[in-house]
Amino acid sequence: MSTDRVMISMRGRLRLLAALALGAIAAPLAGPALAADALKVAMILPGPISDNDWNAGGYAGLEAAAKNLGIDVAYTENVTDADAERVLRDYASRGYGLIFAHSFSFGDAALAVAEDFPDVKFMAGTAQHLAPNVGTYDNPDYQGAYLTGMLSAGASKSGVIGWVGGNPAPNMLANYHAWVAGAQEINPKIDVKLSWLGSWFDPPKAKEAAIAQVEQGADVLSAQSVGVIDAAVEKDVLVIGAVSDQNHLGPKVVLTSVLWDLGPLVTDAAKSVQEGKWESKAWSYGIKEGSIRLAPFHGLDAKVDPKVLTAVDAKFQAIKDGQFVVPHDTSMVK
Repeated sequence: MSTDRVMISMRGRLRLLAALALGAIAAPLAGPALAADALKVAMILPGPISDNDWNAGGYAGLEAAAKNLGIDVAYTENVTDADAERVLRDYASRGYGLIFAHSFSFGDAALAVAEDFPDVKFMAGTAQHLAPNVGTYDNPDYQGAYLTGMLSAGASKSGVIGWVGGNPAPNMLANYHAWVAGAQEINPKIDVKLSWLGSWFDPPKAKEAAIAQVEQGADVLSAQSVGVIDAAVEKDVLVIGAVSDQNHLGPKVVLTSVLWDLGPLVTDAAKSVQEGKWESKAWSYGIKEGSIRLAPFHGLDAKVDPKVLTAVDAKFQAIKDGQFVVPHDTSMVK
């Protein structure tokens, strides 16, 4: 069941109090209008914001924009594909000027609602189709995935590594291919196990798939789904986290995580709406923009060949400086 939450910034509270005060003194004045004109930003998410993953990253970005710009924001978590259009339409009808549909599978719903609300701006996460008032944004974590692929191959003793993902959406495919390419740079003969869950959030199934990969020889995993780290802890194999620093979920096994800071993108998108400069385009904030980076190793870097660590540092800098471009491959793989 989806849950609707509204977060009002301190500046928003002050605007509200000011509007109430103006209304008490002279009702015809523009106090309520000022409140109505202020930008409100909403986000709908396919899973819980407590997942330490994709949804938590989206929520953190929304919070950052609220703090940076003093805007009022709201979110609804656990939104199903079938319910996405209704929730988006509800936010649009309530005066939200910028709405993030934080799932590849929400793209069609965003397009449908956007047609009826031409003055509202929509940002559909990793969507393939745009409209005059619908833009898209990606999670270029594939740049970080290349680096963690290098680390995974460098840390593996068996020569077998495993990757578990939800669905073969373009951003997931880009992540997988980049991870494999990075691993092959270190070990051209690396054996990669792949599992698709058919669901964006199914921790028990993700854990089961990861354990199956370990039983096939994988000793380093990439946790693109919640539940994989649980398997790594149980089987005592290394694992790469995603979106946030997930070391606390397995202090002895989470080697590092690919961090995705969505705050700069959400902030810039909201600011562009405020300034009347928003554009329907593909927004992408990666390593160069400071939104993608690796989490600390928490002492586990001792499990990786120092030469590999040096190579990873050099590759990160090369990506940041534009001297190396991580291949963006979204070709289907099963």
